[in-house]
Amino acid sequence: MKLIAVVLICFGIVACSSTKVHLYSRYLSTTEIEIITKNLEGNNFEVVVNTLNFPSNIQESTLLYSPFIEGENTVNILIDTLDKIDWVIPTVQPLFSGNHYYTKNSVGLLLLPEGVMQSDKAAEHTLVNDYKSEGCDIDVELSIRKNGSYLLKYSEEYTNQTEHLEGEWRVTSYPYVELSSFNKEWYFYFEMQTNTKVDVVGKIEMVELKPVEKYKLLPNCSFVHGIRVT
Repeated sequence: MKLIAVVLICFGIVACSSTKVHLYSRYLSTTEIEIITKNLEGNNFEVVVNTLNFPSNIQESTLLYSPFIEGENTVNILIDTLDKIDWVIPTVQPLFSGNHYYTKNSVGLLLLPEGVMQSDKAAEHTLVNDYKSEGCDIDVELSIRKNGSYLLKYSEEYTNQTEHLEGEWRVTSYPYVELSSFNKEWYFYFEMQTNTKVDVVGKIEMVELKPVEKYKLLPNCSFVHGIRVT
């Protein structure tokens, strides 16, 4: 339960008349945050939005609440409010650490959109980077962008095909990544691997995209990005 206890690190110390809802918005859009906040505040909840990481054991929308929350039906009202805007909460549980219950008038609301796995989202954050090719017949650079697009750039002319050079990327199911051209005629699939390398300076956290199969337009290419650990 220590991991779950971490979820309430940012909770207020003093209880208040309105139950405070700590909305973990890391995987929500701006529109979703606005709708959820508006509806909860309309039912006398105080909403505090954060972008903290989820505990690794939470893989679906979860409501964590103090057993001593004020108001007999507060939890039910909160769940019903969310249900009316199409947010179903599969997991609802009281928070405690050892034999000591949290007594604050607050809840933690951790929301994952339907069909989204936290591991997939974590992978998406890790993937956004510029990559150098490795083991290629020709040098290629790959940029995976935050806006969901990718860009391939050859060091020299390799083919007269250009449609595959730009497109969209997504995590199909961790650890597999799909690149698809904008015209949907070209698809490339990679397996994401992470490891740590050590050199004379120190440690380097490596992200490698290894092709699932051989692609004519990406000759024997893996793509790598390294972040030095200070």
